[in-house]
Amino acid sequence: MDEPVSVTLREYWAIVMRRKWIVLGTWVLCVLVAGVLCVVLPKSYRSSTLILIENAKIPDEYVKGLVGASVEERLTMLQQQVMSRTLLGQIIEDFKLYQNKVRRDGLESVLGDVRKQIKIDTVGTTGIRGKSVEAFTISFSHEEPMTAMKVTAKLASQYIEENLKVREQMVTGVSVFLEQELNSAKSLLEAKEREISSFKSKYIGLLPEQMEANLRALDRLQSDLHATDELVHSKTDRLGMLEKSIREYEASGTTQALSGSTAPGQPGGTTGMDPLVIRLRELERSLTTLLAEYKETYPDIAQLRQEIAGVKKQLIDKYGDPADEKDADAAKTFDPYLRELIKQRNELMVEVASIKDRRRRLADHIKEFEGRVEQTPAREQELMILLRDYENMQKNYQSLLDKRLNAHVAENLEKRQKGEQFRVLDPANLPEKPEKPNRLVIMLIGLIGGCGLGVGAALGIEQMTPTFKRREEVEMLPGIRVLAAIPNLFGTHHRLNAPGTDTGSTGTLAGRLPALRFGRRRPVGIEHTGGGEPLSPQLSLVTKWQPQSVAAEQYKMAATRLVLSTEERASTVVDITSALKGEGKTTTVVNLGYALAHDLGRKTLLVDCDFRNPGLHRYASVPAHGGLLEYLDGLLSLEECLASIDETPCSILSTGKGLGEVNELTRLRRLKTVLPEMRTKFDYILLNTPPVLPSATMGILADMADLHVLVIRAGVTPKPAVQQAFAMLGLTAEANVILNAVEAQSMPAYFHGYSTAYGGE
Repeated sequence: MDEPVSVTLREYWAIVMRRKWIVLGTWVLCVLVAGVLCVVLPKSYRSSTLILIENAKIPDEYVKGLVGASVEERLTMLQQQVMSRTLLGQIIEDFKLYQNKVRRDGLESVLGDVRKQIKIDTVGTTGIRGKSVEAFTISFSHEEPMTAMKVTAKLASQYIEENLKVREQMVTGVSVFLEQELNSAKSLLEAKEREISSFKSKYIGLLPEQMEANLRALDRLQSDLHATDELVHSKTDRLGMLEKSIREYEASGTTQALSGSTAPGQPGGTTGMDPLVIRLRELERSLTTLLAEYKETYPDIAQLRQEIAGVKKQLIDKYGDPADEKDADAAKTFDPYLRELIKQRNELMVEVASIKDRRRRLADHIKEFEGRVEQTPAREQELMILLRDYENMQKNYQSLLDKRLNAHVAENLEKRQKGEQFRVLDPANLPEKPEKPNRLVIMLIGLIGGCGLGVGAALGIEQMTPTFKRREEVEMLPGIRVLAAIPNLFGTHHRLNAPGTDTGSTGTLAGRLPALRFGRRRPVGIEHTGGGEPLSPQLSLVTKWQPQSVAAEQYKMAATRLVLSTEERASTVVDITSALKGEGKTTTVVNLGYALAHDLGRKTLLVDCDFRNPGLHRYASVPAHGGLLEYLDGLLSLEECLASIDETPCSILSTGKGLGEVNELTRLRRLKTVLPEMRTKFDYILLNTPPVLPSATMGILADMADLHVLVIRAGVTPKPAVQQAFAMLGLTAEANVILNAVEAQSMPAYFHGYSTAYGGE
């Protein structure tokens, strides 16, 4: 129900036409306001001056400028400075601007007004790189032309002065800044040099440039280590041979030469050993044998010990005390040959130990140099970082040094005014014509704004009172079936151009009525008189007088749908009502009944149950003697109360006059008792009932009917009223709706084409 329905331009136009007096009144009011503004608004004169931007007299290839901001940026900065409170306050005081307002509201309020009157526009050409600014204009607006010219000239001079100050300040500031940055860069560069020197001193021997020397030293140490290993092997072999000779000599009692030959002068290969030594060994062997068999207290053992001690004493007296010898075997020390072998062995052992110590030192040196080689890549990376930072600092220092030299030159250039300058090309002019008010623009705004405001007001009022304007909007309601959408027949009042025209051979109104066209054209032969009044009863019966029109076709479509939905019933009672008064339900009853009778051949009775506003009697061509009241009171029979439209089987039972006061509720209860009699005589009984909302009788009439049809006037009946009417009826089945008085703009285009073609055009 809340889904939006698209609105066409034709429907918007219909809304504007319905609210045309609101649109026209709003437009006239806006035009009048624009005219008053053109007269009331004060005049304002604007003076302007053109300032040329001259390029530097020395090209940038020779001296690079230090004012890096673009012209637009510098103009913005200058504008903020010139329009500052201090400078503008001085101008206001010098030229006595807005003195009354200054005394009344203060200087701050006037400053805002003065800033609004100042305009700055750039002038330039558009190229490949965009728009280049070559000049700019300064203008000021005031009520007095002379004051406007003087203030403009003052503003131009201030721009030129401020530009010179700004450029000199920027160049001087850049020069000082570069000097400070250069000193800072120099300090950082020297610190980095000290850091590199400290690093090289700390990691001497591990530096990348010492890698080759370390590798050569490592090769030399490895060669020495190899030679030392060979020498150790040689000395160890010789030591082994000496050890073997000593063991063999001790085991055999004889000593073999190192070459394996026997000692000379000894039979059997024996040497000239001291007899005391031989005797000592024999005694020691005997002692060993006795100790194996007897205890220490055995007499022979004690005697042998005394004899051994005597022999030793003799040997000590002869060879000296052997207590200082390393060898525990005393007999060895008394053998000169064995002592020589032991001496050689001891010397060789000392030499081997010395060689092994040297080898250990060589291994330590090799390990040290290998560590240097392994650590060199890490130190190389650290040194590379230091050197890279040093190079960057050096480049930065050199760049700052070049910029400082250029800054000194640029500073001299600005002081001699050889750089970019502002020059007044066109002095401030004395304006002759006022700039404001622009009467043409104000009137155009009034005209266009009036139209827009009027249309907006019309659309706004239309949205404030929502109504159904198209069939699609009604069909979106739940449980609703739209029988037909009837074009607007009641928006205007029509009359015949020649009321006294001859009726022709037929003698009926059909011979005098022209052919009506519904849609975009006005009916031929009928004059539009305005006023919003409905058509005459005869002319509104379009199913009879205009059977080929769009409205007649829609009524026939509604009648056909009613017949198709009730073909199983022998007789059907249909109540036709509306939510409010004036929605066209009476016209709908007559046209629908006539279509059922004339086009579909059904016997139809039209009963007027609206006792307060009866209207069916106006459509009867053959009046009756009475009506519904007379029939319900029993004064006349049903046949005597029936009127007819023409020869079609469509009868009208009007309200009649009755006797005394009309009691609606009592009469309607009687109607319920006579309806079965009417059902036997008619196929369809259409009840023209009162509106739902203002009437209290619709509840009774709704119970009598088999079908219910609600007439909705398009663009008039409010949507809440329609919804309230459905709620009051309390319908359980599907409700039928006829949308009446639909604007031509809301009707589909094929309806207009069909009507035109059928009309013979």
